[in-house]
Amino acid sequence: MSRPALPDGLSDGLSDLGIAWTAGLPSGWGTYGLNLALEARLAGVRPHLFFLPDSLPLDPARRFVLEPALRDHVRLRHLLDSHGGGAFPYPVLHALGDRLSFPPETRHLNGRPDIGVVFLEHTDIPPENLETAAGLARVITGSTFNHRALAEAGLTNLAFCPQGIDPALFHPAPRRGLFAGRFAVFAGGKLEYRKGQDITLAAFKTFARRHPEALLVTAWHNRWPASLASIANAPHSQGQPRHRPDGSLDIAGWAADNGLDPAQVLDLGELDHRLTAPILRECDAALLPSRCEGGTNLVAMEAMACGLPVILSANTGHLDLIGPERCLSLDSQIDLGQISGTPGLAGWGDSLPDEATAALENLHADPDLRHRLGTTAARFMAGWTWGAQIRRLLDALAGV
Repeated sequence: MSRPALPDGLSDGLSDLGIAWTAGLPSGWGTYGLNLALEARLAGVRPHLFFLPDSLPLDPARRFVLEPALRDHVRLRHLLDSHGGGAFPYPVLHALGDRLSFPPETRHLNGRPDIGVVFLEHTDIPPENLETAAGLARVITGSTFNHRALAEAGLTNLAFCPQGIDPALFHPAPRRGLFAGRFAVFAGGKLEYRKGQDITLAAFKTFARRHPEALLVTAWHNRWPASLASIANAPHSQGQPRHRPDGSLDIAGWAADNGLDPAQVLDLGELDHRLTAPILRECDAALLPSRCEGGTNLVAMEAMACGLPVILSANTGHLDLIGPERCLSLDSQIDLGQISGTPGLAGWGDSLPDEATAALENLHADPDLRHRLGTTAARFMAGWTWGAQIRRLLDALAGV
């Protein structure tokens, strides 16, 4: 198979770029990595994929574009498995963890130079992590919240480059009426304390008592047991979902345990990312009261891109999305950094369920408001495509 006829590289000389996390996993990082590789290739930069899942969610056209990188991955994996690392003559992007932790699996994988990418949630950063990050050529920050926190910590090698949306998938389009006669509220993001699903349950429970046609549409699957367990500590819900024999979470059962009518809950389970947009377009609103977002919340961005009116907590990464006439914001934020006594929660906010219920009531009562917010949101997100955002990232690497 011949290579696609694409540009030979950027004018600044960047021709190759390593991506040192698992591109293609059903997660925010996985979606980011896959779109980064694709858009880099379309811009004439050869992506090098060090980590891939066993099954890669690619249609034949995208697989065709990335075919050289997929072949090269076999060579890279053999090298890493044989030597445990290596030095590569091109920039390598590393996925920095929370509190700027450097992933152990890429510590011996060195680029020329090494670049960090971060969507941190806790701001109590150990001095040794700051020192390591300061030694990187660039640290790409995924939100203004992250950028400001790291600048205040003393880092000067920062570049703000948020994530994007795929406009081929996420855009306004006619709905099929699958939820006809219902008022469907979408709620997405892996189930954990940070994402605030307990707030969603409490707000929707009150709303649904007044509106029997209300339907909560959840995409809350969580593959990570540690973060899932954190929902048991949330103040507005009890316990956590049980696992079914097939490993899926019994979200509807958990919602029922917390006082919701099972007939008013539709759990989507672990949804294929490519199937999300048609379901979003069937919904009437989205409720996303996260206590913290290190990035700009892909779920919120994709819902907005589909023309869905969204309700967002006014904290951390959501602040980059909130604006006049493009969403409803939950402004009464309880500052968890001040009241919890837990280090690193600067910027975290607890939303009031009653305010979220009131926002749902406003959207339910006013179809014109829903249309106006959704139209403005979709127009705003049309400028946040993966193509535009990855070009912004590539431009940020021009000087390194």
